[in-house]
Amino acid sequence: MTRIEVKVSLTAEERDHLDKQAKAVNLSRSGLIRLRALGDPAPGGTPPQPPLTLKQYQRAVIAALKAAQGSCSRHTVEAITAAVLCSIHEIDDKQASPGDPQPVG
Repeated sequence: MTRIEVKVSLTAEERDHLDKQAKAVNLSRSGLIRLRALGDPAPGGTPPQPPLTLKQYQRAVIAALKAAQGSCSRHTVEAITAAVLCSIHEIDDKQASPGDPQPVG
């Protein structure tokens, strides 16, 4: 089968990023681009990251518990913390997991 050259314009940073990803999966840059263009599930790609990590969430809950000074239960503080973080990161109800606490009101 005859190959046809396709040109792609990239910034130096984009090119370097592709080079690192290609090296991680032992491919050439063109091989990686070919797989991606044909629908390969991103070998060596970085999966999407959540707006904050579990460790960050836990630190936020601990800070909120300290601020509450025992005035309410951990369950209540966690629900409030989760609601505030979701509003900051603009996570709507459709993105929340089925077991997540639902907003009141």
